[in-house]
Amino acid sequence: MCSMEYNDAHLFPPSKTENLQQTLRVMKTVHHFLFCILLFCMIAGAPAWGDNETPTTLRVVCYNIHHGRGMDDVFDLTRTANAIKALNPDLVALQEVDRNARRTDQADTPKILAEKLGMHQVFGKTIDLQGGDYGLLILSRFPIKKSKMTVFPDEEKFAASERRGLLEAEVELENKQIVRFATTHLCHASEERRMLQIKHINELLEPKPDDGITIVCGDFNAQPESDPIKTFRKRWTDATDGTPTFSSTNPRVKIDYIFYEPLSRFNVKETKVVQDRMTSDHLPVLVVFEMLP
Repeated sequence: MCSMEYNDAHLFPPSKTENLQQTLRVMKTVHHFLFCILLFCMIAGAPAWGDNETPTTLRVVCYNIHHGRGMDDVFDLTRTANAIKALNPDLVALQEVDRNARRTDQADTPKILAEKLGMHQVFGKTIDLQGGDYGLLILSRFPIKKSKMTVFPDEEKFAASERRGLLEAEVELENKQIVRFATTHLCHASEERRMLQIKHINELLEPKPDDGITIVCGDFNAQPESDPIKTFRKRWTDATDGTPTFSSTNPRVKIDYIFYEPLSRFNVKETKVVQDRMTSDHLPVLVVFEMLP
C-alpha cells in the first residue's frame, strides 16, 4: 500500500479573506515603522526646552511711570496699569515708583499695580519720601524665586544727591528656566556719577555661568552716544532702536533702554516705543524677544 502526504495549502489555497488579513497586517507593520521614524525626527529636531513647554517669546516693558502722575497732573494708577496691560507684558521694569507716600495718597503702588495686572511683584527702595518709600519695581507674569535691592555707594561729593540703585529678580519661566531681570534709574545730573553707577551695575551683574540669561532695563538718563552708554555697550547688547523716549509730550532724546546678554540666547523680534503722551513724562518701551535654547 502506498501512502501519500498531502499538502493542505496546495489542496486548499488561501481564501480572499485570509489574503486581506495578511495585507492588513503588513500595512499595519509598515505604518508603525513609519510612525516611529517620524517621531524620532520630531524629537531629534525639537528645541532642548526640558519637560515643559516654554513661551517662544518674552515680552519685556521698561517704563518710568512718573509715580503714576500723568501729564494732566492727575495721579491715576488705573491709567498706569492700563497702559502697561495694553502691551501684554511678561516682565516689566518700572522706575519712579512711590509706596505709601503722601504725594500719591499713601497708595501702595507696587501692590495695586500687581493686583490690577495679575502679576508677581518686588519693590526696591532707594530713598524715604513723604512718610513712605520711593524706588524701583519689577512685575512678572512668572514666579519670582528671589530678589535683591542694592543702593549704590556714593563718593562724598555726591552724598547730598538722590540715592540710586539696582533691583534684581530671578524669575522662573514655564520650562523651569531661570532669567535674571533687573531695573535701574541712573543719576540725571552728573555724567561722572552715571559712569560710577554703570561700573557698579557691571560688578553686581556678573556674567552667569552656562550662558545664563540676564535682562537689565532702566531710565539711564544718558543718550546713546554718551560715555556711560558706550561703556555699557562694551558688554551688553541694546535691544531698543533709536526712537526718543523723553519727554512724552515732545520726545527728543532716548534715555530708556532694555539691554541683554548673552547675545546667543536671544533674537529681537520687535522693539517699539509706544506713543502714549498722557500717562507719564516718559514713553513706555517694549521689546519682544525670541528665546533660544
